[in-house]
Amino acid sequence: MDLVITLLKELSADKKLLIVEDDADIAQSLYRLLSSFFKKSFIALNVSEAIEIFEIESKNSTLLILTDINLGNKSGIDLTCYVKKANPLQRVIAISATDNRAIFIDSIECGVDKFVLKPIDMQKLFEALISVLKKIDYDQELQKSRKLLEESKEYALKLLKEQDQFLKNAIHEIHTPLAVIITNIDLLRMSEIDNEFLNAIEAGSYIIQNSYEDMTYLMKSNKVADVKTNIDIVDFISKRKKYFNCIAEVNNLSISMFIGQPNFPMLYFSELKLTRLIDNTLSNAIKYSYRPSEINITIGMYENKLFFEIRNHGPIIQNKKDIFKRFYRESEHKGGYGLGLSIVAQICEEENIDIKILSNKTRGTSFKYIFNIATNLQQTLSTISVE
Repeated sequence: MDLVITLLKELSADKKLLIVEDDADIAQSLYRLLSSFFKKSFIALNVSEAIEIFEIESKNSTLLILTDINLGNKSGIDLTCYVKKANPLQRVIAISATDNRAIFIDSIECGVDKFVLKPIDMQKLFEALISVLKKIDYDQELQKSRKLLEESKEYALKLLKEQDQFLKNAIHEIHTPLAVIITNIDLLRMSEIDNEFLNAIEAGSYIIQNSYEDMTYLMKSNKVADVKTNIDIVDFISKRKKYFNCIAEVNNLSISMFIGQPNFPMLYFSELKLTRLIDNTLSNAIKYSYRPSEINITIGMYENKLFFEIRNHGPIIQNKKDIFKRFYRESEHKGGYGLGLSIVAQICEEENIDIKILSNKTRGTSFKYIFNIATNLQQTLSTISVE
């Protein structure tokens, strides 16, 4: 019993108790027994008094209601229905001198949390109080968690809004100087100027342009119509390879291309999305390649499905799932925003493209993209497998 009393004191110390009993003697007895446990205790002799106390005292602190079922004109069940409607989390313990099944059913339907039968057994009363007080504490912890979750949600939404604004500002700030740089490079090339310094400037401008295109894609992907056309994938990838040759050469790298067969089906796909897939994979391959080394592009068919694969030799990928998270970077020593592969993952999910990643010391790191529903197989094609 000592342990029960100790626990009851701990649970009730910061809470209030409302005793609702139309027998004044019983009400006083309960008050004398329990008031020392609670921060504050009240007595109501009828439902009207109880409601008045409830509406005042339950506003700013926790109030536990201990009510008799039989209260004259209005019962403890009526009281329970009222307070539960006002506050579904309001906890109520009912005292009853009867074990009438109908009364119990009505009480449960109204939301009574615990029953104590008369004559009141002190041990059972204390146990009922402890049980309901624990529920109150659980409710309060749950409300705190929900509040924290709401605050976290609001904070996350705020961050997303700020992130979008950052991207808009970055796009705006990058566009004009990047255009100036590329235009002047073209003018110098037209003047037949060709040296390692200009090559480095051109490679750097292409890297910035790739980041610019990523940010533009993120900002416009949900606002621009997804236009698909028939694409010759060999020709398309060849052009992207040519674009990245300059960056590769400046980094003491080379890019090779292997075509698995003479003819491929046309790829019905978005040029914008395909560009982002190829460019971000090639950009990462260059960024994470050992110098000097070769980056290999393979185009082929796998189980009658068109694929392309980009392979390099560099550090092994440690977290294959995390690399597709936005702003994640496998190495903090490398530049970039950590946007590229998150865009790749988004596109692959939207277009039902399988991504297969291999990364080991022997064969290097490869990203293979298998197009499940985007090819138009109008001709009989031999099936090949690249592992």
